[in-house]
Amino acid sequence: MINRNKMTEKKNYSIYDVAKKAGVSIATISRALNNSKFIKDQTKDKVLKVIKELDYRPNYFAKNLVKKTSKTIGLLIPDIINPVFPEMAKGISDKAFLKKYTVFLCNTNSSVEKEVELLKNLLEKHVAGIIFISTEMCNRKGDFEHYIYLKNKNIPTILINGALEDIDIPFVRINEVRAGYIATVHMLKKGLRKIAFLGGSSNSIPTCEKLKGYKKAFKEFGILIDKKYIILDHHEVENCFKNTIKLLEMSDRPEGIITASDILAIEVIKASNVKGFSVPKDLKVIGFDDISFSSSYSPSITTISQPKYEMGAIALDMLINIIEKKDLLERKILIKPTLIIRDSCP
Repeated sequence: MINRNKMTEKKNYSIYDVAKKAGVSIATISRALNNSKFIKDQTKDKVLKVIKELDYRPNYFAKNLVKKTSKTIGLLIPDIINPVFPEMAKGISDKAFLKKYTVFLCNTNSSVEKEVELLKNLLEKHVAGIIFISTEMCNRKGDFEHYIYLKNKNIPTILINGALEDIDIPFVRINEVRAGYIATVHMLKKGLRKIAFLGGSSNSIPTCEKLKGYKKAFKEFGILIDKKYIILDHHEVENCFKNTIKLLEMSDRPEGIITASDILAIEVIKASNVKGFSVPKDLKVIGFDDISFSSSYSPSITTISQPKYEMGAIALDMLINIIEKKDLLERKILIKPTLIIRDSCP
């Protein structure tokens, strides 16, 4: 009986097999694979022909260890479940594929200790560069030693949705001040005056930037801000739900609520339903991010859109330019936000 498994078995040839059949040294094989100028065209053609015949595939990771570099990029994000980050990661991954780079995605769980440990692992793999999305660098105060290390070691690094005041690392981020401003202006123009703001902690740069825009809008309209309507807490949905309940139980409850994300906006709507208030009839709500299901939620969420996929692609382009030592035309890119008007605040 014929063994079909043996018929389909394929031998994995080594670089030594290629060298023996081509009648050249291993160093010559390496030069041919790396398109070195220190090899004759005739010899290179001969080597490549043998490589094709044997279907030889070089050991990618071994080659990277020897060269102390790679065509790989480390991507660190705080929460892979958050719908914002996968869209950015897709923009990075798609553009990286076109540039013949591979992306290692690492989830930090918003832990600086884990972020540092994952970064060490990536550097041991000799990644060509690093991209951070909304990690520790989103805090006004934090543990920034690993960013300083990358800067001092000239390791190509790009930040998305964050920036470090005293460390010159290129970034791509949404104009958070503008985002908070246009959301608040939209409510003020509708005649609302009691407008609440639910954001992350006071240590969060994105939250503080949005709050600046919120305050700027009130100032331009000549209206005093009632601080009791501003609640800065962590981004957890449980906190947002509880804080919304507190707001709605006030005797002079807010007429509108602006949140730091669409996920929080959904919690505001849920809390409103529990308290018997209808959105947008009794309460107007504006979110931020324009995540995929914000348009299909009921009511659909008025939100501030940031081009997440495009931001990822832009960041990847910036990183590749640094890796390949090309000119970086802009080191600090602020993306203009867009107000998307839907049912929660028409």
